[in-house]
Amino acid sequence: MLTKTQALDEAKRQKQALAALGKWRRNLFVLTACILTLAVFGLRSSGWVFALGVAAAVLAGICFLLTLVVNLSIRNGRRNVEAILSTLQ
Repeated sequence: MLTKTQALDEAKRQKQALAALGKWRRNLFVLTACILTLAVFGLRSSGWVFALGVAAAVLAGICFLLTLVVNLSIRNGRRNVEAILSTLQ
């Protein structure tokens, strides 16, 4: 079992990690939007630009899934911090 000081230190470190994950989530969302814009442009064209549009659409889907995974990590991390702090009360 953690002491009160150790638990508070662990909660503090997890909050810092959650802040970093929040930045990753924002960056992934912006990247997804940019790639999706390129995909739409590519899919409206023909030839090799269309092929790049298809590749960009796949990449945008992957980035979106990564955004969802990071969001899930943040949600579970917040629950964990709340659980740590509730054990101290």
